[in-house]
Formats: sequence, C-alpha cells, structure tokens
Amino acid sequence: MIVTGEIKVSIEDAHAIITISRPEKLNSVTKEMLVDFSEQVSQIANNPNIRVIIFTGEEKRAFSAGFDMDTIMGLKGEEVTEFFKLLERTMRLIRQNRTCITIAAVNGYAIGFGAMLALACDFRFFSDTAVFRLPEVELSVFPAAGASSNLMYLVGPARAKDIIMTTRKVSAKEALQIGLADMLVNQDELMEKTLEYVEEILKKDATILVRTKTLIDGMTGKDIADADELETAYLDEWLREREESSE
Repeated sequence: MIVTGEIKVSIEDAHAIITISRPEKLNSVTKEMLVDFSEQVSQIANNPNIRVIIFTGEEKRAFSAGFDMDTIMGLKGEEVTEFFKLLERTMRLIRQNRTCITIAAVNGYAIGFGAMLALACDFRFFSDTAVFRLPEVELSVFPAAGASSNLMYLVGPARAKDIIMTTRKVSAKEALQIGLADMLVNQDELMEKTLEYVEEILKKDATILVRTKTLIDGMTGKDIADADELETAYLDEWLREREESSE
C-alpha cells in the first residue's frame, strides 16, 4: 500500500514508513499536514498487521525543520488551542502506543515538530548530518507535546533544561554521546541500516516484543522496588496465559 502527498505512507509486509514530504520547505509541517499526519498514524497504529513504524523526511536535508511559520502566525483564538492539543494527542499516540515499535530515521534537521516526533519514538537513528533543536522557548512557545518530558527521560533533567532553555543545536555526535540518539550512521546508509534493524525485530515474537516495550515504558521513572513488582506482574500474566493455552 502506498499513500502519496505531503504525508507519504508506504506499507510493506509488517512495517510502515511514514515520510514527511515537503522537501522544498525542509519538510516543515502545515496545519493541514499535521491533521493528515495524525490520521495516518492513528490508522497505522490500529492496524494489527503493522509491527513497526518508521518515520523519516523526504530527501537528505531534513527530517522535519518544524512547523511552517505561516501556519503558526495564522492561528487565531481557539485555533491555537485546537492546534497544540492535536499536536499533543498525536505525539502521545506515538509515545504511548502499545501495538508496534516506532523508529525515527533522522536524516537531517530535526527541529520543533521534527524533534518532538523523534523524541516520541522508541528508537532514534541519526544520520551523521542530523541536527536536533527545540526552538520553542526562543519563540515564546511552551515546550510541551512531549518535548520536555520525553527529552528529560532520555538525557536527564539538567541536559534537558540546557537543550530546551538555550534552544541550541545538538549535533548527531553529541546526540549519540548523551543518549538522545541510539545509532549514528552515514547519511547514505541511514534507511538501509534502519531496515536491517527492522528485519531483525520482525523475526522476534510479536506479542513478547510489544509486552517488553510496554513493561520497560511502565518501569521508566519508578524506583527499583516498584519496577520489580511491575515486572513480576507481567511475568505472572505471561505464565498464566501459557498455562491456559496448553489446557
């Protein structure tokens, strides 16, 4: 299945690739694109045949350089609230989905929306040309929609404050060093390496993978005792289901 347009979707076997496709504007996202993006993510996340979603940007310059400024400047009254609530729901859907693994193949500038999208995914694979930046504070915009919470979980509170408050650029090399990126590869090999990783993921038991992802997400932020209890609860559930299936 292939969906064309500014939000392109390609589905092959058990994985989907969602590509932000507005390369002449560094894949910046308009209001209409955000609506389409949110709908596509929702449909794919609820497709029981899809086990992995890859997000990337068209061409080599940008993953997504953020929101189209004409979109932001053109919002009036309640439109501002509606827009940012849709953004929040979309990022939360990606971050909290319990049906598939999500990977950001960050092929260039990941700024604003692009940075939030990368943070919401389970894994972030950076090309050597990738640049990460959250400019919201500089624009007098509150850094929500996972920008603060997801970044803090990945790099810790002090680094998160630094990156968000200074609005500075984070290189691909630094991203790998601080745990923001999970893999750093040559730009020309980014999608190849991402698909190789996906191929390995798809060899594993689908139910165990999703439960493991859900367990680790649930343990995040808990102390060791609470994490142990949650892990035991997941184990007990798995053992109970195995017994029932063997009867």
